[in-house]
Amino acid sequence: MIEYFYKKWKAIKRARNIRKNKNKIPPYLKNNSFEEELNYKLWSTKGARFAASHRNHTLNKLSSKSIGYLSAYLIIIGVVNLYGIDLLGIKILDNQVGFISTAFSVLILLFSQLESSENFALKSERYHNCSLDISELYSRARFTKDFTTNPLTKQNELQQISTEYDTILKKYENHLPIDYLQFQLTKPEYFRLSFIKIKWIWLKYYGKVYLVYHILIFGPLLTLIIIALTK
Repeated sequence: MIEYFYKKWKAIKRARNIRKNKNKIPPYLKNNSFEEELNYKLWSTKGARFAASHRNHTLNKLSSKSIGYLSAYLIIIGVVNLYGIDLLGIKILDNQVGFISTAFSVLILLFSQLESSENFALKSERYHNCSLDISELYSRARFTKDFTTNPLTKQNELQQISTEYDTILKKYENHLPIDYLQFQLTKPEYFRLSFIKIKWIWLKYYGKVYLVYHILIFGPLLTLIIIALTK
């Protein structure tokens, strides 16, 4: 008797889990359709690669700005010491100026080398080209879906598109997970993103893209202001 009720309880629990998880299945997988899955892969990869291109374009601009600001700070420190100016009421001694100038010079040199090795501009262009290539396949897939009535012709065309899609992916570097998350923000209703999830993606993207550069750009100035206020 106990075993019977236990099996009954397990069956009910399993049925509940199936109903609960059914709504979590992505729409493109619910019908187990090759056509719908291919359409989704083209659509999402195209969007993620555009997001990757924009991320690298932003990183390239932030990198240039950071080097420019650090160089400006280095020049300003030298000018302040040369003319004996009190910067926000702070008197910088000659030995301190020498140390700060050397530290900034080394930092700029190291940062410039590291940033140039990343090739953000080149990556941005390649991701953009990849997205354009996939966009063409996506348009072909949509056209085939809407206007090809012969099942065999449609099957052959979709198979050809799938093969070309795999070939394109092999030609380009894969995007980062944050790029796919950033793409999801363009369709929050489709991906069922909650308010907290949206804010978390924004925060994660800021930490991945902007945080370090904002520290380099505004950090020295904020440090100087804090020192002046605490004196």
